[in-house]
Amino acid sequence: MLILGIFAYQHDASACLVENGKLISFIEEERLNRERHSAAFPELSIKYLLKQHNKTLDDINYVTICWKPGQEIISNFVNVIKNFPKSLNLIKAGATQNEISLLSRLKKQFNLKDQFKKSGFKLNKKTKIIEIEHHIGHAASAFLISEFEESAIITWDGRGENTSVLLSKGSGNQITKLKEIKIPESLGIFYSAMTTYVGFKLFDEGKTMGLSAFGTDKYLKDFDDIIYKYENSFKINQKYFSYMTHGRNKYLSDLFVNKFGPPRKYNEKITQHYMDIAYAAQKKLEEIGVHMVKYLKKICPSENLCITGGVALNCIMNQKIYETNLFKNIFIQPIASDAGTSIGGAYYLYNSMLDYKRNYEFKNIYLGPSYSETEIKEYLTNKKLKFSKSENLFLETAKILSEGKIIGWFQDKMEGGPRALGNRSILADPRNENIKEKLNVIVKKRESYRPFAPAVLNEYKKSFFKMNYDSDYMILSADVLDDKKKLIPAVTHIDGTARVQTVKKDLNYKFWSLINEFKNLTGLPILLNTSFNESEPIVCHPKEAIECFLRTDLDILILQNFIVRK
Repeated sequence: MLILGIFAYQHDASACLVENGKLISFIEEERLNRERHSAAFPELSIKYLLKQHNKTLDDINYVTICWKPGQEIISNFVNVIKNFPKSLNLIKAGATQNEISLLSRLKKQFNLKDQFKKSGFKLNKKTKIIEIEHHIGHAASAFLISEFEESAIITWDGRGENTSVLLSKGSGNQITKLKEIKIPESLGIFYSAMTTYVGFKLFDEGKTMGLSAFGTDKYLKDFDDIIYKYENSFKINQKYFSYMTHGRNKYLSDLFVNKFGPPRKYNEKITQHYMDIAYAAQKKLEEIGVHMVKYLKKICPSENLCITGGVALNCIMNQKIYETNLFKNIFIQPIASDAGTSIGGAYYLYNSMLDYKRNYEFKNIYLGPSYSETEIKEYLTNKKLKFSKSENLFLETAKILSEGKIIGWFQDKMEGGPRALGNRSILADPRNENIKEKLNVIVKKRESYRPFAPAVLNEYKKSFFKMNYDSDYMILSADVLDDKKKLIPAVTHIDGTARVQTVKKDLNYKFWSLINEFKNLTGLPILLNTSFNESEPIVCHPKEAIECFLRTDLDILILQNFIVRK
């Protein structure tokens, strides 16, 4: 049985193939069409998957998508009536990353077969398209491919059809809803609203998280009136918000602006005021996140917890959840954004709806495209670049890094999700305190305050970080040990934390081997790791890696075994 899981039209479009219960490939549309957080129908992703595995649409038994537009329409209709006439502004509000209208998006979702035809695909008449509820798809993307036979599950994002948080229980093949929190209560929308207020763009919530470390608690008590926990849920004071009447066009009400001042314009200097707002937003997110997990533990007293949804990309909140020690085992789906629902939908159909036994455990995030040495050599030759083939790649690269060089590192299959995990990475020596500013300002061309991640050999994590958990997918932060902060200044954030990637030999042999050689040379089992890109999606193809290398101040490019110099 072959299932094509897709997600489209909101943001983070993606596609995957699940064959007889095995996830054989996954790709995000942005990696191929080069549009960040693309909301397009995943035409290029589908073509790539079929070609990669020598399949045609005739081989597809089912197509899944984790959105029920009919359910959303009912929710939207109730909201329009409740907030009429202000809610009429929602019709004009951009509904997706592509700024298409709400009505246009819903039309596309209702006519999915037509979207296949417009993209040049002809679905087999026997192929069924299955719509699955959005948050169920999220929950399935974590639990059904986890190692747990049973688990508590929490999913949280901006919104699904009408749900923003789902508490559920997984047992065997089934997922049972325990509690739903519906819009206007939404941690994801709250944090997005604060992100736009402090002057960043939609999907820049990671910037707000990084900025929060520079803030003070000046506005923390004020935020107690804006978002607050109670009993088994939380409330957002709608007096301060306008998203239920204006959508993404106006997240915050005039009351919020009158109280806290005007939003920062994108190119304006970031003053302490906006740092303090980011701090308050982050602390409230952590407070309510821990509150909801504590309630989940009460109603589902499992030793296991699965977490996913866009809010789960907030690694500081995840750290706070770990530190409660409420659960013995925690799995956070690293492809936590809506892109991950293409996987969740396929598995919910296969395991829960069709009742096939679970036979796949998620341990490999390197599910994307790879390129042969022949292909890479051809691109390098066409660009007339100076390159050599290394006979001892890990040692030679480690020496380059120890000399203070910044390298682009491109190996094997591309990782899924928003984090670069050692196959499409920019790497540097974390001992060099000046390298952080160079990377941000000259190479990555982004805000100078933003932190970088330490990729540490798993065997040495406790020697540098206060952590009794693994962080294979860079989705957790940890406190840097006091006596180690001066050793790794380039990856220690101003608040003494770091977003850690623990690197294991069996998960990524090449990356582990490189860091191990760096340890042998320097005594330090850590490299600075950040995504291989510059204001674009992470590079996927060798051509994109070469172009990024040529237009930035990267010192060296490593493509498989080829070392490229300028």
